[in-house]
Amino acid sequence: MRASGTIAIIPMKPLDQAKTRLSREMTPSQRMALSRNMLRRVLQAVNGAILGLPEDSPVEKVWVVGGDNDVRQIATDERATWYEEEGSDINDTLWLAFQRALDSGKAAFFLPGDLPFLKPKDIYGMVGASRHLRNVTLAPARQGGGTNGILVPPGLAQPFRPLLGTDSFRRHLSQAIALGLSVAIYYSPGLAFDLDTFEDLRAYEYIEPGLLEKLTWGLAGDEV
Repeated sequence: MRASGTIAIIPMKPLDQAKTRLSREMTPSQRMALSRNMLRRVLQAVNGAILGLPEDSPVEKVWVVGGDNDVRQIATDERATWYEEEGSDINDTLWLAFQRALDSGKAAFFLPGDLPFLKPKDIYGMVGASRHLRNVTLAPARQGGGTNGILVPPGLAQPFRPLLGTDSFRRHLSQAIALGLSVAIYYSPGLAFDLDTFEDLRAYEYIEPGLLEKLTWGLAGDEV
Protein backbone atom coordinates (compact mmCIF):
# COMPACT_ATOMS: atom_id res chain seq x y z
CA MET A 1 0.00 0.00 0.00
CA ARG A 2 1.54 3.32 -1.01
CA ALA A 3 1.25 6.41 1.18
CA SER A 4 -2.38 7.41 0.89
CA GLY A 5 -2.49 11.10 1.66
CA THR A 6 -5.33 10.38 4.08
CA ILE A 7 -6.08 12.46 7.19
CA ALA A 8 -7.88 10.78 10.08
CA ILE A 9 -10.31 13.19 11.77
CA ILE A 10 -11.64 12.52 15.27
CA PRO A 11 -14.31 14.92 16.59
CA MET A 12 -14.60 15.20 20.37
CA LYS A 13 -16.80 16.80 23.00
CA PRO A 14 -15.41 18.32 26.20
CA LEU A 15 -14.78 15.36 28.47
CA ASP A 16 -17.27 16.52 31.09
CA GLN A 17 -20.02 16.42 28.44
CA ALA A 18 -19.17 13.00 27.05
CA LYS A 19 -20.98 9.70 27.59
CA THR A 20 -24.00 11.19 29.36
CA ARG A 21 -25.96 7.98 28.69
CA LEU A 22 -23.75 6.38 31.32
CA SER A 23 -24.57 8.97 33.99
CA ARG A 24 -26.81 6.65 36.01
CA GLU A 25 -24.13 3.98 36.35
CA MET A 26 -20.91 5.99 36.42
CA THR A 27 -19.68 9.08 38.21
CA PRO A 28 -18.62 12.15 36.21
CA SER A 29 -14.95 11.39 36.89
CA GLN A 30 -15.41 7.82 35.63
CA ARG A 31 -17.11 9.00 32.47
CA MET A 32 -14.33 11.50 31.85
CA ALA A 33 -11.69 8.81 32.39
CA LEU A 34 -13.58 6.46 30.08
CA SER A 35 -13.67 9.04 27.29
CA ARG A 36 -10.04 10.00 27.88
CA ASN A 37 -8.76 6.44 27.73
CA MET A 38 -10.85 5.46 24.72
CA LEU A 39 -9.52 8.46 22.81
CA ARG A 40 -5.98 7.37 23.67
CA ARG A 41 -6.74 3.87 22.40
CA VAL A 42 -8.10 5.23 19.11
CA LEU A 43 -5.11 7.54 18.62
CA GLN A 44 -2.67 4.76 19.43
CA ALA A 45 -4.36 2.45 16.92
CA VAL A 46 -4.12 5.08 14.18
CA ASN A 47 -0.52 5.82 15.14
CA GLY A 48 0.22 2.11 14.98
CA ALA A 49 -0.81 2.20 11.33
CA ILE A 50 1.22 5.35 10.66
CA LEU A 51 4.42 4.00 12.20
CA GLY A 52 5.03 1.52 9.40
CA LEU A 53 7.21 2.39 6.44
CA PRO A 54 6.14 5.75 4.99
CA GLU A 55 5.21 4.18 1.66
CA ASP A 56 3.06 1.64 3.48
CA SER A 57 1.20 3.96 5.85
CA PRO A 58 -2.56 4.20 5.21
CA VAL A 59 -2.89 7.50 7.11
CA GLU A 60 -0.62 10.53 6.83
CA LYS A 61 -1.90 12.74 9.66
CA VAL A 62 -4.35 12.70 12.57
CA TRP A 63 -6.53 15.62 13.55
CA VAL A 64 -8.56 15.82 16.77
CA VAL A 65 -11.28 18.45 16.51
CA GLY A 66 -13.08 20.00 19.47
CA GLY A 67 -13.17 19.05 23.11
CA ASP A 68 -11.34 20.84 25.93
CA ASN A 69 -7.82 21.31 27.27
CA ASP A 70 -7.70 17.66 28.38
CA VAL A 71 -8.56 16.53 24.85
CA ARG A 72 -5.97 18.93 23.46
CA GLN A 73 -3.31 17.49 25.79
CA ILE A 74 -4.15 13.91 24.84
CA ALA A 75 -3.93 14.82 21.14
CA THR A 76 -0.53 16.43 21.71
CA ASP A 77 0.72 13.46 23.75
CA GLU A 78 -0.31 11.07 20.96
CA ARG A 79 1.25 13.15 18.14
CA ALA A 80 -2.04 14.37 16.69
CA THR A 81 -2.91 17.94 15.65
CA TRP A 82 -5.68 19.55 17.69
CA TYR A 83 -8.18 22.05 16.27
CA GLU A 84 -10.85 24.02 18.08
CA GLU A 85 -14.44 23.16 17.27
CA GLU A 86 -15.72 25.52 14.60
CA GLY A 87 -19.16 24.25 13.63
CA SER A 88 -22.60 24.53 15.20
CA ASP A 89 -22.87 20.77 15.75
CA ILE A 90 -20.86 17.61 15.12
CA ASN A 91 -21.83 17.35 11.45
CA ASP A 92 -21.01 21.00 10.76
CA THR A 93 -17.71 20.67 12.63
CA LEU A 94 -16.83 17.49 10.77
CA TRP A 95 -17.81 19.00 7.43
CA LEU A 96 -15.47 21.95 7.98
CA ALA A 97 -12.65 19.54 8.86
CA PHE A 98 -13.44 17.45 5.78
CA GLN A 99 -13.21 20.55 3.61
CA ARG A 100 -9.86 21.51 5.14
CA ALA A 101 -8.47 18.07 4.31
CA LEU A 102 -10.03 17.80 0.86
CA ASP A 103 -8.98 21.32 -0.15
CA SER A 104 -5.38 20.27 0.55
CA GLY A 105 -5.77 17.29 -1.77
CA LYS A 106 -6.04 14.72 1.03
CA ALA A 107 -8.72 12.15 1.73
CA ALA A 108 -10.81 12.79 4.85
CA PHE A 109 -11.33 9.81 7.19
CA PHE A 110 -13.78 10.28 10.07
CA LEU A 111 -13.28 8.11 13.14
CA PRO A 112 -15.17 8.39 16.45
CA GLY A 113 -13.19 8.56 19.66
CA ASP A 114 -15.04 5.72 21.38
CA LEU A 115 -13.82 2.56 19.65
CA PRO A 116 -12.18 0.49 22.41
CA PHE A 117 -11.17 -2.40 20.13
CA LEU A 118 -9.79 -0.40 17.20
CA LYS A 119 -6.50 -1.81 15.84
CA PRO A 120 -4.08 -0.68 13.11
CA LYS A 121 -5.41 -3.48 10.86
CA ASP A 122 -8.83 -1.78 10.89
CA ILE A 123 -7.27 1.41 9.57
CA TYR A 124 -5.47 -0.53 6.83
CA GLY A 125 -8.70 -2.35 5.98
CA MET A 126 -10.79 0.79 5.71
CA VAL A 127 -8.30 2.60 3.48
CA GLY A 128 -7.82 -0.56 1.43
CA ALA A 129 -11.57 -0.86 0.84
CA SER A 130 -11.48 2.57 -0.81
CA ARG A 131 -9.46 1.00 -3.66
CA HIS A 132 -6.68 3.62 -3.77
CA LEU A 133 -9.08 6.37 -2.69
CA ARG A 134 -11.57 5.85 -5.50
CA ASN A 135 -14.56 4.91 -3.31
CA VAL A 136 -16.41 6.70 -0.57
CA THR A 137 -16.06 4.07 2.15
CA LEU A 138 -18.45 3.57 5.08
CA ALA A 139 -18.06 1.50 8.23
CA PRO A 140 -21.35 0.57 9.97
CA ALA A 141 -21.76 0.47 13.72
CA ARG A 142 -22.55 -2.89 15.31
CA GLN A 143 -26.05 -1.76 16.27
CA GLY A 144 -28.33 1.24 16.14
CA GLY A 145 -27.81 2.07 12.47
CA GLY A 146 -24.87 4.38 13.12
CA THR A 147 -21.70 5.06 11.13
CA ASN A 148 -18.29 4.53 12.72
CA GLY A 149 -16.11 5.37 9.77
CA ILE A 150 -16.39 7.61 6.71
CA LEU A 151 -13.59 7.91 4.17
CA VAL A 152 -14.11 10.59 1.52
CA PRO A 153 -11.59 10.74 -1.36
CA PRO A 154 -10.43 14.10 -2.73
CA GLY A 155 -11.63 15.34 -6.09
CA LEU A 156 -15.19 14.00 -6.03
CA ALA A 157 -17.56 15.43 -8.62
CA GLN A 158 -20.14 16.03 -5.87
CA PRO A 159 -19.45 16.86 -2.19
CA PHE A 160 -20.24 14.11 0.31
CA ARG A 161 -21.43 15.48 3.64
CA PRO A 162 -21.35 13.79 7.05
CA LEU A 163 -24.83 12.99 8.38
CA LEU A 164 -24.13 11.55 11.80
CA GLY A 165 -27.12 10.87 14.02
CA THR A 166 -30.14 8.59 13.91
CA ASP A 167 -30.02 6.00 11.11
CA SER A 168 -26.88 7.63 9.73
CA PHE A 169 -25.50 4.59 7.91
CA ARG A 170 -28.59 4.28 5.71
CA ARG A 171 -28.59 8.04 5.09
CA HIS A 172 -24.88 8.06 4.18
CA LEU A 173 -25.37 5.15 1.80
CA SER A 174 -28.42 6.81 0.22
CA GLN A 175 -26.50 10.06 -0.21
CA ALA A 176 -23.64 8.34 -2.01
CA ILE A 177 -26.03 6.53 -4.34
CA ALA A 178 -28.04 9.70 -5.04
CA LEU A 179 -24.84 11.57 -5.92
CA GLY A 180 -23.69 8.78 -8.23
CA LEU A 181 -20.58 8.13 -6.17
CA SER A 182 -18.81 4.80 -6.01
CA VAL A 183 -19.25 3.48 -2.47
CA ALA A 184 -17.71 0.62 -0.50
CA ILE A 185 -18.76 -0.83 2.85
CA TYR A 186 -16.12 -2.05 5.27
CA TYR A 187 -17.01 -4.01 8.40
CA SER A 188 -14.67 -5.00 11.20
CA PRO A 189 -15.28 -5.47 14.93
CA GLY A 190 -12.73 -2.78 15.73
CA LEU A 191 -14.75 -0.20 13.82
CA ALA A 192 -18.17 -1.61 14.59
CA PHE A 193 -17.98 -1.86 18.39
CA ASP A 194 -18.43 1.64 19.80
CA LEU A 195 -19.25 2.25 23.45
CA ASP A 196 -22.36 4.24 24.34
CA THR A 197 -24.15 2.39 27.15
CA PHE A 198 -23.29 0.43 30.27
CA GLU A 199 -24.76 -2.64 28.54
CA ASP A 200 -22.10 -2.18 25.86
CA LEU A 201 -19.43 -2.06 28.53
CA ARG A 202 -20.68 -5.21 30.24
CA ALA A 203 -20.86 -7.06 26.91
CA TYR A 204 -17.34 -5.97 26.01
CA GLU A 205 -16.00 -7.39 29.27
CA TYR A 206 -16.50 -10.81 27.67
CA ILE A 207 -14.30 -9.75 24.76
CA GLU A 208 -11.60 -8.16 26.89
CA PRO A 209 -11.84 -9.13 30.57
CA GLY A 210 -10.95 -6.22 32.83
CA LEU A 211 -11.88 -3.62 30.20
CA LEU A 212 -13.91 -1.52 32.64
CA GLU A 213 -10.99 -1.27 35.03
CA LYS A 214 -8.57 -0.44 32.22
CA LEU A 215 -10.78 2.34 30.91
CA THR A 216 -11.51 3.90 34.30
CA TRP A 217 -8.10 3.39 35.94
CA GLY A 218 -6.81 5.71 38.63
CA LEU A 219 -10.17 6.42 40.24
CA ALA A 220 -9.88 4.86 43.66
CA GLY A 221 -13.01 5.41 45.69
CA ASP A 222 -15.36 5.60 42.69
CA GLU A 223 -17.71 2.66 42.62
CA VAL A 224 -19.45 1.42 39.47
